[in-house]
Amino acid sequence: MWREIAYWGKKLDDAGLVSSRFGNISVRTKNGLLIKRTGVMLGNITGPEDLVEVGLHPSEDDEDDSNESYASTETPSHRAIYLSTNAKAIIHAHPRFGIVESILQKDEVKPLDTEGLPFLGTIPIIDGETGTQVLYDNVYKLFATGKYKGALNRGHGSFAIGADLADCFNTTAMIEHSCFVKYHVDLAKK
Repeated sequence: MWREIAYWGKKLDDAGLVSSRFGNISVRTKNGLLIKRTGVMLGNITGPEDLVEVGLHPSEDDEDDSNESYASTETPSHRAIYLSTNAKAIIHAHPRFGIVESILQKDEVKPLDTEGLPFLGTIPIIDGETGTQVLYDNVYKLFATGKYKGALNRGHGSFAIGADLADCFNTTAMIEHSCFVKYHVDLAKK
């Protein structure tokens, strides 16, 4: 499994959809979820030691849950999505134009391109800072509707869900493409 995660992490990095240590990938497992270890760059996953498996619910009774402390800071967001959907995989990326549009638009980005509109419909924008209950509640509520494959977190990045990482990557790339097109069309109209 680590090789598949490494492959898609490298593709995200090569496509410019993440930078530095930003972004996360997770997959649902029998016991919870497998997620990138905190501080590891998605483009540099080199082995199973770069990933951490945690339960779908934080271990409140187990004070010695060392995996929990090494898991990505976005683990609660991933948990919220898995708990509200049947998704098997999640990609949280930092696409540049997606972030820009999440700041410029009020509640959603409506794609203008002929690929984005039928594939994504609209791209909802959710509020909540990283590491806050507001963000976890908002991703939970949004994806529980079953209407969306992806969303933008205002000023932060995108979340894409799917049956596998290829599906998540395609959604992430389409979000960025649609936001790129919208930004430039809106700029040309000024």
